[in-house]
Amino acid sequence: MVNFQIPFEMLKSVKKVGIQLPDGLKRHAFEIAREIESRGFEVLISGETSFGACDVDTSILEEVDCLLHFAHTPILNIDRVIYVPYFIDYDPKIEIEVPERKIALISTAQYVHKLNEVAEWLRKKGYNVEVRAGSGRVRYPGQVLGCNYSVLRQSEAEAVVFIGDGLFHAIGAAIYTKKKVYAFNPINRELQEVDAEDFIRKRYFVVSKCAGKDKVGIIVSSKPGQKRIEVARRLKEEGEKKGIKAHIIYLNNVRPEELYNLSYDFYVNTACPRISYDDLERFEMPVITPQEFEFLIGKRNDIGLDEIL
Repeated sequence: MVNFQIPFEMLKSVKKVGIQLPDGLKRHAFEIAREIESRGFEVLISGETSFGACDVDTSILEEVDCLLHFAHTPILNIDRVIYVPYFIDYDPKIEIEVPERKIALISTAQYVHKLNEVAEWLRKKGYNVEVRAGSGRVRYPGQVLGCNYSVLRQSEAEAVVFIGDGLFHAIGAAIYTKKKVYAFNPINRELQEVDAEDFIRKRYFVVSKCAGKDKVGIIVSSKPGQKRIEVARRLKEEGEKKGIKAHIIYLNNVRPEELYNLSYDFYVNTACPRISYDDLERFEMPVITPQEFEFLIGKRNDIGLDEIL
């Protein structure tokens, strides 16, 4: 069940309200807009992407008094932008059987609100459970982002249990910790052990396709929570020392069609790490992470995991 908590108490001096939703929740835009309008506000709906808390439509602020950014926990402090939480209800009494008794619990923004209840339930079942605080972009203990696994940085657990849907964050946790990771889906109540080896093999294969190439485009996104221009400049300098001809490409949404007319052999993505990982098949040329580029030019011993800390 979707639970939107619109903070009307924060809108007392506001007349025009913008709303921004991720694609999966844009079907709720009509009902949200109607509810806000019923309180006397003028509403403007952002049609731009909203891939995460880092992807805020600041341009709409030219037309509204404030922007309600739905479904993500705050990572940016932008004037007149209010983050509105989105939680999915589920039973915290999860039934899992894993051989490791000392486990770390992690989750995403949609499910993290019940993580302490899950931990208490599992402790009653005899597990020693960690729910650690993170740093930087992390709002809640146990919360992981596609670009931040800091809650696992000093974990003493034998294994990690991810609560959420999909396997991306669970695979990331496996690469980050090099420990066994289990993924529990609180909707269908299924538990599975995560195998990151296939993902890692694919990433090494992508990097291998860049070997011997000398024209690289280093991508920088203008999105406020993804812009890593200094990282791009450093990579450009390091690449040029190795004889690689590098240019920085600055754009907002990093999509294949934006790169079609460029003539680079491969790209290094400094924007959201999921562009490199999730959209692999969509791009004509290889798109690798900053860490993978450093591995390619001999500055690292492995490809690592890209984080925005």
